[in-house]
Amino acid sequence: MNPATQQQTNNSALGSENTKNAGTTNTRETKQASGKQLVAIIFILAMATKMFLLPIFLIQASGRDGYLILTVYGVFDLVTLVPMIIAIRKCDVDFFELLSSVLGKVGAKIVVAIIGLFLFFKLNTAVAEILTFYGTNVLADFDTSMMIIVLLVFLTAAGTHTLRSLSRLNEILVPIIVVCLAVLVAIVVLTGFDLGNILPAVADGKGFTAALLKHPAWVGDFTPLVLFIGRTKTKKYTWCFAAGSGVIGTGIAVFFAIALSAAFGNVPMLIDSTTNISNILQFSVGNVYGRLDMFSSVVWSVSVFIEAALFFYATCRCVSFVIGKNAHFIISLCACVATYVVQVFAFTDPMILSLCVTSYACAIITPTMAVGIPLLALICSAIYNKKNKGGAKAAGRQSA
Repeated sequence: MNPATQQQTNNSALGSENTKNAGTTNTRETKQASGKQLVAIIFILAMATKMFLLPIFLIQASGRDGYLILTVYGVFDLVTLVPMIIAIRKCDVDFFELLSSVLGKVGAKIVVAIIGLFLFFKLNTAVAEILTFYGTNVLADFDTSMMIIVLLVFLTAAGTHTLRSLSRLNEILVPIIVVCLAVLVAIVVLTGFDLGNILPAVADGKGFTAALLKHPAWVGDFTPLVLFIGRTKTKKYTWCFAAGSGVIGTGIAVFFAIALSAAFGNVPMLIDSTTNISNILQFSVGNVYGRLDMFSSVVWSVSVFIEAALFFYATCRCVSFVIGKNAHFIISLCACVATYVVQVFAFTDPMILSLCVTSYACAIITPTMAVGIPLLALICSAIYNKKNKGGAKAAGRQSA
């Protein structure tokens, strides 16, 4: 074979390999996250966005029962976490390769395109919460259209890096977030709140049901974990700690929802998007040391940046797989432009965001995807493992 032919063959093989690896994580090494990093990410996903606008919307819709609805959503997400953890534990191949093996290339691309659209919606929900929180509480005089550019620079960096990079960043920030949450919990406990304000529970059954069915846009927070399938180095008890971190994160979100419900449950007309946990603590123990509560509230809110980065990263990888290209920087820029358009021209007004996330279409699609994605991963991993096990047995008999 002459040198020109050899070079052409090598280029062809390289192109085939790049197409096969489209949607994966920028590196040849398969395992890019440790069990500890998985546990930390599950903790963040369990409580991050459920502690921003969701308690406010729920209290506005159902008064003192807002924390109960959030509890239902949290338990729902924990149930969907179980098949996701099993899929991560049982499958040793990448999620996209798994779908391609079971559904075929065309079927896998159709499914991943649908999943990508859902992840993009979840991304915009998280970004809207970040802009609302910082725009009304921290950077009230900062223009939203400029604020989102700073956020999108961070998301672009996340989209062009690897799963390992995101996992390490989260691993570094989680201890700081935990300390700030501990400070807030301590202040709430020392200050105290009247549990009598959240009783009696479900006094208005119809109102409770209506609010429950109108706000499920905040479920499905564990769906980005599909990227950890086949890419996580785990130990014997990783799965127990992973489930435990989800329960703890959900418990923290419910605790602060109870505090807000006790403060505003009987006067829901007084709570709006400018309200956060520090509003009910401004005359509390936190003042002794100079508003530790406000500082802690701002720092722990970094957790939502991590969740948004995970949804952005997962969205970009879905697009990469569908188009069959590993052009991560270009894809990230396009995703940023799409996010900017949605946020600036649609979600700038909190009322528009509220109408969107409380629509009946969202109430049907979001829970369906939240359940469907983990179940799809679990079923496909079972089929893949069974197929490979049967193939291995046949190969063994043939060699014998």
